[in-house]
Amino acid sequence: MAAAAAIGAGSRTCRIAVAQMRSTDAVEENFAAVRRLVQQASKAQCSLISLPECFEWMGSGPDASLAFAQPISGPLFTRYQGLAKEFQIWISYGGFHERPAEDEADGGGVMDGRICNAHLLVAPDGEVVANYHKAHLFDVDTADGVFHESSFTRPGTEQVMVSNTPAGNIGLTTCYDLRFPHTYANLRAAGATVLLVPSAFMPSTGAAHWETLLRARAIETQCYVAAAAQYGQHNPKRGSYGHSIIVDPWGEVVAALGGDGEGIAVAEIDPARLAAVRAKMPVLDHAKAQEALYTAAVNVVDGSGYPVPTS
Repeated sequence: MAAAAAIGAGSRTCRIAVAQMRSTDAVEENFAAVRRLVQQASKAQCSLISLPECFEWMGSGPDASLAFAQPISGPLFTRYQGLAKEFQIWISYGGFHERPAEDEADGGGVMDGRICNAHLLVAPDGEVVANYHKAHLFDVDTADGVFHESSFTRPGTEQVMVSNTPAGNIGLTTCYDLRFPHTYANLRAAGATVLLVPSAFMPSTGAAHWETLLRARAIETQCYVAAAAQYGQHNPKRGSYGHSIIVDPWGEVVAALGGDGEGIAVAEIDPARLAAVRAKMPVLDHAKAQEALYTAAVNVVDGSGYPVPTS
């Protein structure tokens, strides 16, 4: 693993925002909504705003997603890059339907015809600084339906952190990644101070697990965790939970929205707060001292031969 980055770009506090929106298959309406949200964050003097998964488009199924996907270099994402430059703000675009350049070139041979779920971080000059491809794909059976994201999406193969932004060292993740703690532990070990989790959580799984998982990841890593969310009914087949949220390194919710309505939640990123939490409870140091334990075989003791209590 590469050496961990320092805590961030200085000791000053800064503001970040998480957005909440209801994307549909109306591309221009989605763009207008994103522009409104970015403008709100700019007026609130935020250094960064995170948009949710599927910010640019939400379709009705795999075939529609495959047909819609576009390259990052195409005209649609170029317009989104322009918003960062227009409002002079860092923008996390979580969950763009990316048709990889390799796929365009050879008709699908390299990428086997599937697309990528791309979380892109764009700087205030409009340049793409990082592109993280969602690694854990949503192949599950829920109360909201059965989903098989891997049937049309190719999983990412690397984790991504952007160091020394105004908001600190930013770890990029997306939605279902949230259920895999090792992902966040690795980002913390690399030096992350802020973890972004742009999402489109299902209503049933969101009600059961959303806030609990986000607070757990913040407590475990001692990072700020910022989760932009989709909300409401996107089409007859698809709805999202909402509840965009920012959690501090102690696990306290410092900004949040409800389950309905477009808007932003804003919070201060305070390097002094983060440093104090880590100094008082140095869990990363303690984990490093036991690294051998985590890869050793578990001692499994058989308890089947003991008497069963009768009362």
